[in-house]
Amino acid sequence: MLSAANLADLDEAGLGFIVGSRATKAPVDLESHFRWHGDAFSDGQVIDTVTPKTGKNKDNDPALRAEPAWDRKDHPKSWRAVWAFSAKRFARENRTLTAQENGARDVISGAKSARTPRFVKTAGGTPALDEKALARARRLAGLKGYVSAP
Repeated sequence: MLSAANLADLDEAGLGFIVGSRATKAPVDLESHFRWHGDAFSDGQVIDTVTPKTGKNKDNDPALRAEPAWDRKDHPKSWRAVWAFSAKRFARENRTLTAQENGARDVISGAKSARTPRFVKTAGGTPALDEKALARARRLAGLKGYVSAP
């Protein structure tokens, strides 16, 4: 359901929708929040912002301190995005990330042979921990996003 084409079709048909957002969209949607408030969240915190329909646009300008309030008329190239943080979700996702990191380290060290797990990258035929991807995943742990167009 969550593809740019499906959302565009729903939007063009004038239908309202609420769908879950991919965590990979969080850095774009929350760019100004991260810049001004960092990446620490409180349990139950909700951030209402906008997400570009395609690519990136200036509807959510990180140079502005305030999160934009979505309005169909003011943001025709974006949809509303709502991100919620849960401490319980964070704890669960953090445990999962630690297990995935340990599995990746086991494959890299040769202690386990398995399919290439998440957070293992191969450079020059040598497996290595993808520190950047792991850090990005930990930064977004606990967040759940929703995209809507009323």
